[in-house]
Amino acid sequence: MSSALSTVIIVVSLLAAVYSLVTALRDRAMGWDHLAALGVLEVLLVAQMAVGLVKLSGDEGPDDTATFVGYLIGALLVPVLSAGWGLLERTRWGPGVIVVACLAVSVMVVRLGQLWEGTVG
Repeated sequence: MSSALSTVIIVVSLLAAVYSLVTALRDRAMGWDHLAALGVLEVLLVAQMAVGLVKLSGDEGPDDTATFVGYLIGALLVPVLSAGWGLLERTRWGPGVIVVACLAVSVMVVRLGQLWEGTVG
């Protein structure tokens, strides 16, 4: 996997989480700026999935390919689902959902790196 891309994804995800937390603490609903942040995160995750699948098709890859692909797909779905849920929840809890989702994406990307390196079983 690309450690530079993973780092960028983690940073963008954590920045989106902090921004959404501030919005939730200010008792505001989700806005277009949140959707833009989730869109950027989604584009980065699509790029990560493409890189991961290309590297898997070669000789590289983790021991547990199914778990790795599951994390790739799961991380890709989380921002989309949180955007939908955030739009439906027109209270402060809409951005709260995005906070949890962005933190989950960060953890999933770290886990993808661990699986790729084979450091944690």
